[in-house]
Order: sequence, then C-alpha cells, then structure tokens
Amino acid sequence: MKKSTKNILAVLSAAFMSFVGILTETSLNVTFPTMMKEFKVSLDTIQWTTTGYLLMIAIIMICSSYLNDRFTARQLFIIACVGFMVGSVISAIAPNFPILLLGRLISALGAGLSTPLMFNLITEIMPRSKWGVYMGIAGLVVAMAPTLGPAFGGITTFYLKWRWIFVFVTIFALIVFVAETLVIGKYHDQVKSSFDYLSFITLAAAFITLTLGVNQISYGMANPLLWILLVVTALLVWAFVKLSQKSSKKLLDLAVFKQKAFVFGALAYFLLQFNNIGISFVLPNYIQIVGKQSSLVGGLVLLPGSIIAGLLNPYFGSLYDKRGAKLPLYLGGFFMALSCLLFAIFGLNLSAMMIIIFYGIMMMGHRMSFSNTMAEALKVETGKLRADATAVCQTSQQLAGSVGTTILASIMSVWQKQGHGSYTMATAQGSQAAFCFTLLMSLIIMFSYWKMFRAEKAK
Repeated sequence: MKKSTKNILAVLSAAFMSFVGILTETSLNVTFPTMMKEFKVSLDTIQWTTTGYLLMIAIIMICSSYLNDRFTARQLFIIACVGFMVGSVISAIAPNFPILLLGRLISALGAGLSTPLMFNLITEIMPRSKWGVYMGIAGLVVAMAPTLGPAFGGITTFYLKWRWIFVFVTIFALIVFVAETLVIGKYHDQVKSSFDYLSFITLAAAFITLTLGVNQISYGMANPLLWILLVVTALLVWAFVKLSQKSSKKLLDLAVFKQKAFVFGALAYFLLQFNNIGISFVLPNYIQIVGKQSSLVGGLVLLPGSIIAGLLNPYFGSLYDKRGAKLPLYLGGFFMALSCLLFAIFGLNLSAMMIIIFYGIMMMGHRMSFSNTMAEALKVETGKLRADATAVCQTSQQLAGSVGTTILASIMSVWQKQGHGSYTMATAQGSQAAFCFTLLMSLIIMFSYWKMFRAEKAK
C-alpha cells in the first residue's frame, strides 16, 4: 500500500472513531424523554449523559498536545477504542442512572483521544496546500455523526430499546479498531517530557465548576451557588495561567493566545459548536414534548438538512482553499444567525416542516464555517504551537457542547419549573428563550470573524 494512501486511511480511521463517539452523544438526545420515564429523573438531570460525556472529553483533550508528543498515534488509538468499547458495554447494561453516567464518562476516552489525533495527523502528514480539503473530508465523516445520530437514536429507540444504541456502536468501534491496526503507525519521535499534573488538575477543576455553575441557571439567576461556582471558576483559570507561566513541564503552551487572530477564531469555533450541540439537544425534546411526536419522528426531522449540509462539507473545504476564508466564514455565520432568528420568531408553534427547513439552514451555515474556522485559526500558529492550538480548539469544542447543552437545558427547565400554563406550553416557551440565546451567540460569531480578519491584516 502506498504511503499517501496509508496516510489518508490513518486520518479516516481516527475520523471514524470520532464519528462513533459523536454518534452516541447526538443519538441519546432523542432518547431523553424515554430515559426520563425509565430512570424517573428530570430533564436537567438526564442531560448529564451528554453534558458529563462532553465535559470528560474536554478534560481529556487538555492533555492532547502532551499525549501527541509522548505516545505514538497507534498507542493513542488503541486506548481510545478500548476505553470507548468498555464504557459502551457498561452503558448498555446500566441498571440505573449513576451507572449509565459512569459508562458514558469511560466512553469519553474514545472521542477525547481520537478527535485531536485526527486533526494532528492532518497537520502533520498532509501537505499544507491540501489542509482545507482533508479537513473537509475528515469533517464530512465527523459531521455525519450528528447528522445520523438523532435518526439512529430515534429509530433504535422506536423499534428496539435505547440500550441497543450502545450495542451497535460497540460493534462499529470494534470494526474500526481492527482496521486501524493495518494503517496507523508512528509519525514522529516521542518526547518523554514531564507532565504538569498540577496545572492539569486546576484546569480540569475549572471546567467542572463552570459546567456545574451554569447548570444552576435552572434554579434562577439569584441562586448564590451559581455565582459562587463562577467565581471559583475564574479563580481556577487565573491559578492555571500563573502555574503555566512558572512551570517548565508540558501541558499547554499559552503562547498560542498571543495571536489575536487565533483567539477570535477559537472563540467563533467555540460558539459554533455551542449553538450546534445546544440546538440539537433542544429540538428532539421540543418535537416529542411540544409536538407530541414519537422518538422516531424526533430523530428523522433533523436528518434531511444535516445530510445535505454534511455531503457539501468537502466542497466547503475546497472553497476555503480556492477563495480564502472570508466567503465561507461570513456566509456560514450569516446562515447560522438566520436560522436562530427563525427559530426564535416561530419558537412557540414550530411544525415538523419548519424545523426541517430551519435546521437545514443552520446545518448549512455550521458546515460551511466550522472546519474552515479551525483551519484559519491554526494558520497563524507555527511549529510546535500548532499542536497546542489544535488542543485548544478541540478542547473548546467539547466544552462548548457541554456548556451549550447545560445552559439551554437550564433555560428550558426555568420555564418548566415555573409551570405557567401546561408543561407543553412551558417547554415551548423555554425553547423559544433558548433560541433567542443562540441568536445572540450567532451575532458574537460574526463579530469574532470581523475581529479575526482585522487582526490578520494588522499582523
């Protein structure tokens, strides 16, 4: 087998492992009403199967730059596959919610290691002139996971049981694991540097307190625990910065933040995923609770627009290579804002067809701008800082999903707990408020692009 072919297959192997990790995350959103009844828990509790999973991925990704230096791609991939399969088996047989959550946290090893590995492979073994294309191809594989996830979860839950989701993904992960052993190898020398455990624990604690803090929104903005946790988060981040400046051990090089263009690009990348994961959480619950539809319908209405946008992902990468970043980023940001505006306006009375159209517009904007935003942000970093920049982007992506799910679930819970009118109407009102919040995030994305391009021009 030619070296170039093996390199492509190596990237795709990591992409497929990322695919199966994201597939379980998005497929479970459709099953929440069913699991709420089975485990007798509320919406803001059951959402921790997604929030906790994404939070654990973010914590693992903090170490991705160090792990990339310390271990071979093959070693990282083996750990990712085994961890994911063990966690999925635990989730499949979980007798209660705590055991289910434990399985999800163990499964996070899969996506937590494989996603940054995929992007590191692209920037390490692929020519710079083709980054946009290969990120588009890898992005297509990963993008198909949230595209197929709701439909997969809805169909599985409707015809079998939600536990079969974990059975199917375990089998898929096993196939990818076997195929991976034939193509992924060693691409650089390993560096046995010391790991900065104190900085890692500090930053991980900051992520946890941030997620726990925003989860308190459901109990009202006057809740003192909300502000205590946010203050603790700020103090932990400050402590992490101070520790990183003094430490000679390897975790994350904060020099990546000296580039303003990267900072604004990473912010846009964070908010794109915030909106994407957050809305994909809200809609399946809206369809089932407000629209009185089955889990099957809840998954299928998100499918058409997602498939079309996902298949265009390589084209959007090629557009970036040929026309530059401004066209796909500004246009993608506009489509994202437009969809959020439409969801907000019609949020109380969304029909299935309206959801299909509006979500399709959102997916078009997300796919057009997401991978290209990361490519543009990484462009300003050089040498070893590129791996650190990749770690920052991938960590922020997962943290965005965790925080996005938590905040939008909390916003919906505020209305549900207030109980104005029926539970159905309260859910619709909470969803509309969540859509308004995502519209605000979309406007910040557009502003971030403007600041990023200005910083690049001034450099």
